[in-house]
Amino acid sequence: MSTPITNIPKPEAKRFKDGRKVFLVPIYIIPPGISDEGDAILERYWTEVRDHLNNLESTLGKASHIFHEAIFDAGDVGMKAVEILNLKAYPLIQEMSKSGGKLEATEDKMAVHESSDWQRCLSVGLLSEKVSSAALNGYQDSTTRRYEYISNRIDTILKPDGIAVLFIREDHRVQFPTDIQIFYIAPPSLESLKQWLDDQFRKSSDSDAASGETS
Repeated sequence: MSTPITNIPKPEAKRFKDGRKVFLVPIYIIPPGISDEGDAILERYWTEVRDHLNNLESTLGKASHIFHEAIFDAGDVGMKAVEILNLKAYPLIQEMSKSGGKLEATEDKMAVHESSDWQRCLSVGLLSEKVSSAALNGYQDSTTRRYEYISNRIDTILKPDGIAVLFIREDHRVQFPTDIQIFYIAPPSLESLKQWLDDQFRKSSDSDAASGETS
């Protein structure tokens, strides 16, 4: 079970010192051009994530490995991909890399591309039940393989008492090895961010419905 940072009393921190640990950071990939309000919420979220990670590292130790979903390369090549994929988190990840954390190749490129392609197929509104079923099964299979690959990468790379940070969407289905302690990063602004995203989705849905009625 994930352990929120706010639930770790300082006198109890010593019992978390031993064993492998992953600091899990929820990410939200949002395209550029969002409103000033949304931009401010995102900035606040990542500032608070940085503060929480700093607190965890000062208590439990520095993270020596950095994992980020949809990143296929380690080092500088992977860092450039992070900058494109998750610009708001990039300064934090770059900072962690410069202070001793190694950005790792996290995913299998073919599984990610398969998953994305199947998702595109499903999004167009397929008419045939047979084709829809095949697309759904393909999407589920490739997504399962993605998450199994991430779990295996972390298990292989993270040594005894090692610490890593994983940046991944909140709805992930990664099954972590039972000996790894998971610390879920949930700063105060997380709920504000999710509420804002829900509002944007609702507005977009209402706009699409209105367009359909007038067409």
